Amino acid sequence: MKRFTHLFICAMLLFTVAAAQKKEIAARTSSLINEGWTFSYVADEKAGEAFGNESHIAIPHTWSTYETTRQEHPFIRNPSPKDGDFWWKGWGWYKRNLQISKSQQSKRIIVEFDGVQKYCKVWLNGHLLGEHKGGFTSFYFDLTGFVQSGNNVLTVAVNNQQRDGFSIPPMDAGNWDLYGGIYRDVRLVVTDKLYVPFQGSATHEGGTFITTPVVSDQQGIVHIKTWIKNDFKQAKTCRLKTIITNPKNEIVAEVVTSKIIAPGTLVAIDQQSAPIKKPMLWSPSSPSIYKVHSVIQSEGKVSDIYQSTFGFRWFYWDYTKNRLILNGKELNIQGIMRHQEYPWLGDAIPKWMSRNDLLDIKKNLEMNFYRGTHYSQDPYVYDLCDSLGLMVCEDLPNVKNKPFSTEVQQQQLREMIRRDRNHPSILFWGMGDETDHAANSEWAVKEDTTRIIHARAVVGPSAGKYAVNTDQNVQFGGLLQCTIRGWYNKDVKDFEPESSQHAGNEEWQHARARIKNKVKADERIDMTNLIVWCYADHGCDREYRNSPLLHLNPKGWVDLYRVPKYVYYLYQANHAKKPMIFIHPHNWTARYLGSRRDIIVDSNCDQVRLISEGKDLGVLYPDSNNLQSVVFKNVSVNKGTLIALGYKKGLKVCDTLYMAGPPARLKLSTSHLKLQAAKNEIAILTADVVDAAGHHVIGANPQLHWKVDGPATLVGPDTFTTDTDKQAQMEGTMYIDVPVKNVIRSTGIPGKITVTLLSDGLEKDKIEILVVKKIKDDKEV
Repeated sequence: MKRFTHLFICAMLLFTVAAAQKKEIAARTSSLINEGWTFSYVADEKAGEAFGNESHIAIPHTWSTYETTRQEHPFIRNPSPKDGDFWWKGWGWYKRNLQISKSQQSKRIIVEFDGVQKYCKVWLNGHLLGEHKGGFTSFYFDLTGFVQSGNNVLTVAVNNQQRDGFSIPPMDAGNWDLYGGIYRDVRLVVTDKLYVPFQGSATHEGGTFITTPVVSDQQGIVHIKTWIKNDFKQAKTCRLKTIITNPKNEIVAEVVTSKIIAPGTLVAIDQQSAPIKKPMLWSPSSPSIYKVHSVIQSEGKVSDIYQSTFGFRWFYWDYTKNRLILNGKELNIQGIMRHQEYPWLGDAIPKWMSRNDLLDIKKNLEMNFYRGTHYSQDPYVYDLCDSLGLMVCEDLPNVKNKPFSTEVQQQQLREMIRRDRNHPSILFWGMGDETDHAANSEWAVKEDTTRIIHARAVVGPSAGKYAVNTDQNVQFGGLLQCTIRGWYNKDVKDFEPESSQHAGNEEWQHARARIKNKVKADERIDMTNLIVWCYADHGCDREYRNSPLLHLNPKGWVDLYRVPKYVYYLYQANHAKKPMIFIHPHNWTARYLGSRRDIIVDSNCDQVRLISEGKDLGVLYPDSNNLQSVVFKNVSVNKGTLIALGYKKGLKVCDTLYMAGPPARLKLSTSHLKLQAAKNEIAILTADVVDAAGHHVIGANPQLHWKVDGPATLVGPDTFTTDTDKQAQMEGTMYIDVPVKNVIRSTGIPGKITVTLLSDGLEKDKIEILVVKKIKDDKEV
């Protein structure tokens, strides 16, 4: 009965918070304004408020990809002005109407941006609100005092010059692509004039800063610093009630503080909870998230509600053992790095794509660490890392030896740390990478003393005295190799280069990762503290020898379309706990019929049995000596089925290869069978080639034609011709072998989309996608 009463009280308090949040006049509203924009591009460095032909778009948006430029490349064909400056020197102009009610006009109204690449100016109704420098952190502008009842026009001018005149990092680092545009969420936030200010500004404090000065598995104490601003013309008595809830949504602590706040004043209120018994600790295996509800009351009404998350955990780096200690236990870091882009979309990707990537990293690769290379990623990414249990190093974009502005560096550092300081997943702040102009770690310590300060391969003392954790302690970027998925072996492409910066085939990369006694420890697949480079092939201002396309970095463990390479499975075999088994499929193909081939199997099982046409070919035993990869020698390749059976602690897993016949028909699938009628709704289409029995044909790469009917457009080109035999070409699709993918975008009109996939000599396939009228929730206007 006592527990029921406690739960009832919790529910009522949280209901009160939720109810207050829905009262527009009483508390804050935060509304997405991603739809309803127009865009034009003016290719003039000194363009004033002039516009070209306007198109209707939705956020996220970039002008740097094929969808706008029509330059055929999955990322950016000309990734720097030296290749062609048209899409670099100009300005992208964005406009949107905002309807403001009379009741809102008397409130405080701001517009928040989560990412604009890379320099922007913002106007409301022709009044210049200000500028922002940098493409990776969040920022805001205050519209209060400039709004009018009824229609208002918000205008954003964006410039993406690499040599921008302000020396904004990363300048022309070349390691990855910089996509011009408003490529992350935009929100309109309305609050009372007694409120919690924006969290993540370089010029003032805001939001909350939550720390756990006492934490163990027995008890935890929470310290909350909350910033409150009074924009009224008179002093206000403010009552701050802070409610802490556990992962089960139960209230575990409450703290109430009253304070008189003078007009125009920003104050910080410090609160500390009573001890919370046996807190649920955050870790990769148990990512427990607590919430802080900050309820501000004045004159008997709720004026603002602000919600934060945090986690109980303690950690440090043991420099004697070079190991991370989390919650009192040594932890073997196993992780990967990832760029925030996808073919044909660039950086302007929907959140579900980031979720798919991180789920793959956590659930399939079973990694526990993530580095969003080399910059602050979407706030949603860190929410995912919190909930999935991925430890994080969040980086500043100070890459390579460039004369970065000290002022802008400090601004970006403050924005990064202040915005993301409450995330339990973030254990490291990164000051720079391969640079003699890293951010000064003293700036970071002034903002936050609770994290490890890291600097990777920083030249000289630029990172300061607090950046004691370096690549000598943990190497961010192991097992770096250029590999083209679909170049399976020497018979497909005879490239087995000595340099890791030259592209080779999949067998070559797999063999290199299995050499145990290398000079460089970060080249071993079985090492501890392994953070590999990188998750997916991505765009860059670099040119790798042998690569089919220029300006593409093929170092991913999945290709650009997220199809795994062989090394992906070798990693699973050496580090994953779930039983797995994978046969390298390229030798079981028609080109080798009648011959004898070595069959490679990666597995973390205790034993692997190979069966061909029902005949038992014997058992081999994967272990650390063979780096979990076994080779069945001189197997006769026939038209039958090849089966590998793995056994691990009584569990059985199986991988099956069918001897495919000639290509017979196309197979088309989609990420979504239903979209909403909005221009930022997209679906990923996957093309495959199968034989008459429906079996995937390895190495098939016919010319593909995509045809779309109904309320959608192709984001990528309508024809894919294989790039498997290209070398160092400026244009292409990076289609080597099926499966390969394309993207469609809703036009914003309800209806039925029919996508047809065609290829000469093969049976076509089609798929239908329903587009329904969008139902706006209370977070959209």
